[in-house]
Amino acid sequence: MIIKAFRQSVRPNIRFIRSFLEENHVPEKYLLGVDIGTSSTKGILMNSSGDIVASHYSGHEVNIIKPGQMEQDPIRCYWNGFKVVVKEILKKSRIAPREIVGVGVSALSPSIVPIDRNGNPVRRAILYSDRRATHECKELIENVGIEEIIKKTYNFPDPYFGGYKILWYKKAEEENYKKTWKILNAEKFVVFKLTGKAVIDKATASVYAPYFDMKSGRWTNDLASVIGGDIDVLPEEIYESHEVVGYVTADASRETGLSPGTPVIACGPDSLMSSLSIGSIDDGDSALMYGSTSCWYVVTERLLYEPRGRLLSSYYVVPNRYVLGGEMVTTGSILRWFCENFAHKEMELSRRIGKSPYELLDEEAEKVAPGSGGIIILPYFFGERTPIWNPDARGVIYGLTIAHNRAHIYRAILESVGYAIKQHIEIAKSLGIEVREIRATNGGAKSRLWRKIISDITGIKQLYSKKTLGAPMGDAFLTGVGVGVFRKFSDIRSLINDLEITSPDKELFELYNRFFEIYLEIYRATESYLDKLNRLTK
Repeated sequence: MIIKAFRQSVRPNIRFIRSFLEENHVPEKYLLGVDIGTSSTKGILMNSSGDIVASHYSGHEVNIIKPGQMEQDPIRCYWNGFKVVVKEILKKSRIAPREIVGVGVSALSPSIVPIDRNGNPVRRAILYSDRRATHECKELIENVGIEEIIKKTYNFPDPYFGGYKILWYKKAEEENYKKTWKILNAEKFVVFKLTGKAVIDKATASVYAPYFDMKSGRWTNDLASVIGGDIDVLPEEIYESHEVVGYVTADASRETGLSPGTPVIACGPDSLMSSLSIGSIDDGDSALMYGSTSCWYVVTERLLYEPRGRLLSSYYVVPNRYVLGGEMVTTGSILRWFCENFAHKEMELSRRIGKSPYELLDEEAEKVAPGSGGIIILPYFFGERTPIWNPDARGVIYGLTIAHNRAHIYRAILESVGYAIKQHIEIAKSLGIEVREIRATNGGAKSRLWRKIISDITGIKQLYSKKTLGAPMGDAFLTGVGVGVFRKFSDIRSLINDLEITSPDKELFELYNRFFEIYLEIYRATESYLDKLNRLTK
């Protein structure tokens, strides 16, 4: 009966779903949220009170074809990973599948997954970090001009964006392209496997430049056609992230264990779902995702762009909201690099006492005065996206003396991320955006020291909740909005409790401002040498 009622409309009305659930006395309502990351798939089952009933994690690999070319098998990494996570969650929770009233899936973005008319992948997925579309970006810049591209797409032309990857694919793999029916993002491939529908959401479509017109919120071929692009392979239906796009089919039910007819929402990019999970809803709210790569986004009520393309511009996963922000390639990754190469003692001790090596390194770094004894690091250890958009950028450790030790360098790495975040915030402020607070989420946010350093550098307080589980939590909550379990997007805040507030120190803010100016100058002074270094070492 539930299945038939849900299927009365292609895009069910939220009031209809809510009243149906209430009239039929569905006892507890469970929501499934699954996020497909670069190296793993994580999922949670959440009840309507926001309690996590069960969770599971499944790892997967990245195929590095050669430097700058990164791919994944969509079946093994995305679909099979999703199935493993769902089955384990059902086993752990002992919840009947029919009690799950909705599913939301987010993923690494942008990626491209070409499928044929039977829904089979034509080739492996090309990841957001893949750089092989550099020529297509340069070709479009030469033919159209960088200013015109930014005006139309609201973003800097870079191989990061999905549309340029599609242009590369069409030219480089003509035979595969001819077999391609649609090109999906990673999570929309899973949505297709669940529902049989090829769709996309506005937030994900935003990072498919140059094919997406930010003003109209629709596909456009105006720019891409100049260098041979077409929009036939793009999903025709573009949804708001909370909208129901389809229902679990009988085939998908047999493969996953989910009940046939379970609603599936559009969802969106993992970084924006993480932002939602910590309660970023209103104009001026910002969120910082402390991960291997770090993302910072501020919510706006107006669709804006930075004229030089130094910030990412996108639709948000909440209707009538947009975001400006940045994505930094290597932040937490630098900490892991440091740990693996220079912290063997801490890694061995952590195994013996059951404490994270990063906690041990934090304890040492806390003993170092702010400013790290004059060491300033540029965190560009694998090139950089925003705000410099330079794939040839390199990391710099500036100011070393024999008086320094590992703790100085480790603290300087933490500070370098703070300087990078501050640079993004200062650019946003130049556009008239007021950043009131930073909501911290994901694994690195557990570090009180790191949060304190970033608040002191930016001069902005941070809010952190131990409960929040990042993108999967955002997926589950947004699903709840889509199927009527939650009435308002702001209800997410009622699910987040015990917020820990990190306030900036005014004197340290002034001190860090002076270091920040030097940080900016170091990049300006060394930029001209980067291309020479790369040519010498290729």
